[in-house]
Amino acid sequence: MFKDNFRIEVNSSLFIKNPTSSKLGESIVKEGLSLLENIGYEDFTFKKLAISIQTTESTLYRYFENKHQFLMYLFNYYWTWMEVNFTMAITNISDPKEQLKRIIGVLVTQAPQKIGSLLLDEFLLKQVITNESSKTFLNKKVDEENKAGYYLTFKRNVCLISEVLLKMNPNYLYPNALAATLIEASFHQRYFGLHLPRLTNELHITSNLEDFLLHLSINALI
Repeated sequence: MFKDNFRIEVNSSLFIKNPTSSKLGESIVKEGLSLLENIGYEDFTFKKLAISIQTTESTLYRYFENKHQFLMYLFNYYWTWMEVNFTMAITNISDPKEQLKRIIGVLVTQAPQKIGSLLLDEFLLKQVITNESSKTFLNKKVDEENKAGYYLTFKRNVCLISEVLLKMNPNYLYPNALAATLIEASFHQRYFGLHLPRLTNELHITSNLEDFLLHLSINALI
């Protein structure tokens, strides 16, 4: 379905210069992802990244306006990749319940399958999105960024899951809300399990998280 040379394409509004257009740009994104995973968004700076890849801070600003735009780039890269994984998981599957199981399986796995020529490490990307994705929309510019299309890829994934939920129960009133809840729970419950265990029940364990999300969705649809 997808060729070996398949590459992720990210909305051009999420960068000044496409990082995939040069070796330096690719290095910025790869090392930036690694640094972000290592020290977290709060401590991440372009100055630290420039030192890490032995370039100047001003060079990084030729590719990204600021670290928030860089995080948004990773966020969109991730959800473009996930959309492909979801689509592959349910292709030729007619039973909507089985489709939902497969989608949840993709959601909770630490690194969905490699497709084509991915620029970024799947495991590191999953870790960063798990830890930092809330910061993409919990900010004062969310309405402006929404109008600019920053969240279109994420919305497409919500709609994809929503369509499967409606196949299971066409009369269900809250398919988008449930789809978004499943996505956010897949991040938050894993994070809570690792760092705030009293807020969850060992859902950092992949099989437990998968069971929880399936139970949550099926019972909501009854």
